[in-house]
Amino acid sequence: MKKNDLAQVEKILEIKFNNKSLIEQAFTHKSKTVNINNNNERLEFLGDRVLGLVIASYLNDNYPKDSEGVLDKKLASLVNKETCSKIISSLEIDRFLSLSKAQKQNKAGNKKILGDLCESIIGAVFMDKGFEQTKKFILKIWKENLKNTSQVFIDPKTKLQEYSLKLYKKLPVYKYISNSGPSHIPNFKVSVSIEQSKSFVATGTSKKNAETNAAKKLIEYLKIK
Repeated sequence: MKKNDLAQVEKILEIKFNNKSLIEQAFTHKSKTVNINNNNERLEFLGDRVLGLVIASYLNDNYPKDSEGVLDKKLASLVNKETCSKIISSLEIDRFLSLSKAQKQNKAGNKKILGDLCESIIGAVFMDKGFEQTKKFILKIWKENLKNTSQVFIDPKTKLQEYSLKLYKKLPVYKYISNSGPSHIPNFKVSVSIEQSKSFVATGTSKKNAETNAAKKLIEYLKIK
């Protein structure tokens, strides 16, 4: 990352990093280098856990009357890849991300890449500044999302699971079909069905993403609200 780019990133995030290599690592996608010490996978892993803890703590403190199930749904809607990718888009910081030429052309996986970047940045902030400053950073950039926390978003897999359990006392059945494409642009194919329904097939950049897309198709077919 160029010195000027690094300065712009710090300005946007309103954070001055002591260890500049951490933020450079956070902005290096695995398609650019397979060296785990140079790409952002490990920071993403760390940031994901820190983000979950901060938001879970916020929800626990601010919604004392909510049940565990409601809190869990609120948490899921606030820390998923889609929300994380929207945070990055709102900051207009993705232009500094280092990607391979092939990955830049992979529009289908863009949401996951931006979500991963968000978690990587959080991981870098945590490594450089510690938990308390990272908590303040997360709550600041999540401010608008937290305002709408009362509107619970239920992801397709959870919605389908609740529907299936209520009607048939059985979980939806997901079946892995195939995985194609290069390692940096994978394409997973899975199917899903519930009791008395036909199977619906969908693809995604991860098995979880493919399952979500398949669940969405079945929900639309069954007209589940």
